[in-house]
Amino acid sequence: MQSTEYFFSVRDVVLEEWINAIFDTYPFQTTGFLRTNDDPFTNPVADMTREAANTVYEAVSGWDKKPADVRAAIDRFVHMRAVQTFLPSQAMLVFYLLKPLMRKHIMPAMSKAGKMKEYLEAESRLDTIVLLGFDLYTKSREVVAQNRINEIKNQHAQLVRWAQRVGGAPLPEEGQS
Repeated sequence: MQSTEYFFSVRDVVLEEWINAIFDTYPFQTTGFLRTNDDPFTNPVADMTREAANTVYEAVSGWDKKPADVRAAIDRFVHMRAVQTFLPSQAMLVFYLLKPLMRKHIMPAMSKAGKMKEYLEAESRLDTIVLLGFDLYTKSREVVAQNRINEIKNQHAQLVRWAQRVGGAPLPEEGQS
């Protein structure tokens, strides 16, 4: 049996448990909606989570995936969490939730078959995905921060224009007193 076959023999079970574990990281009020609404337009978070989880799982298993597809899936995971109120450790937790499931469902069979080296390679692939995910998360947070700065600048400019229109004294520009 090929190494990937061990992963794919329990794929549906592992993916379902992993996705449920990811949904459990959201507030209680949100988890029911994430689990029960399958419409990608009204529940894009659940749809993106399922799609990204599938691609990441295939990459971890050693299935031949295009690097661009894997990167896009990782980016979907972390970008979605970067714009939410998660701490960096909470955002990256989604990947580490897979490891105990792999150890529960896959490692015993692979160990019994003498394929521990291949199993450990899969865990290493997951660790590499986490590192790439952290880079993408950091980039997403920088974009979010820059967008907030731009929004504040735009609001300030609008207030200055409004004050000038209603006859108020213009506000001093930055650096002037």
